Amino acid sequence: MLLLVASLLWSSGGVLIKLAQWSPLGIASARSAVAAVVIGVYLIWRQRRLPRLLPRSAAEWGSAIGYAATVVLFVWATKLTAAANAIVLQYSSPLYVAVLGTWLLGERLDAVEWILLAVMLAGVALFFGERLSADGMIGNLLALGSGIAMALMTLSVRMLGRSGSALESLMVGNLLAAAIGVGTWHHIPELDGETIAALVVLGCGQLGVPYILFARALRTVRAVEAVMLAMIEPIANPLWVMIALGERPSAWAVAGGALVLGATVVRAVLSYWRSSSGGDSSPVSSDSSGAMSP
Repeated sequence: MLLLVASLLWSSGGVLIKLAQWSPLGIASARSAVAAVVIGVYLIWRQRRLPRLLPRSAAEWGSAIGYAATVVLFVWATKLTAAANAIVLQYSSPLYVAVLGTWLLGERLDAVEWILLAVMLAGVALFFGERLSADGMIGNLLALGSGIAMALMTLSVRMLGRSGSALESLMVGNLLAAAIGVGTWHHIPELDGETIAALVVLGCGQLGVPYILFARALRTVRAVEAVMLAMIEPIANPLWVMIALGERPSAWAVAGGALVLGATVVRAVLSYWRSSSGGDSSPVSSDSSGAMSP
């Protein structure tokens, strides 16, 4: 449920970014700055101390750098290639998580899960298929890089387990993403009220709060399950745009969305049935020293 709420909140980005009349890099930087403040305030409230600004472990560095790279590479990808290309290539990340999760976390997929993952990837490709383009090779490579970075972030947050450092590293990642676009901030006084409001909501409700939920959920949910459920986000994103701005999806998009949502429901039911029957493997957790244990 936490991941579902996080995915739906992430999906509000399409509408809010359309309302913000500013450069993509400026939007990405400002919303990450606001998100860093939101996560920082939450950590101070929960831990009764100032959060650390310097990661200490490889997993903390991985989540911080992976997060910043995910955001920044995706922004640049959308400037250099079709937006649909960027989204589809970024959401190739479940493949990397599925392969690397077996090696790093011992979280293996069975045959049914591989089939569901293939259906979801096909659904995302079908959803955006009419807008895919062969142009913008550099942008396509950047989008692939964003997908790899997203996988690195997810695996790293999962490795951190129950330690409070997961959110601290995500806060650092937001600070890194904000710093990359800080040169655009001199335009902020020139922005209209609607854009300022959209940036604040983007930082709070579309990044800050969802990543708090994301980090909390990854204490008990496998990494590949997290990114599979997150694939609801690119499908729901245009639906909010349709409701708010009247943009209608095509029949192919509806079919692709139905595949993703259907596979998500099947995966959720399968996961619940396995956990209820005791057939699912125990989640990976972290002890106080940071070592991984089954």
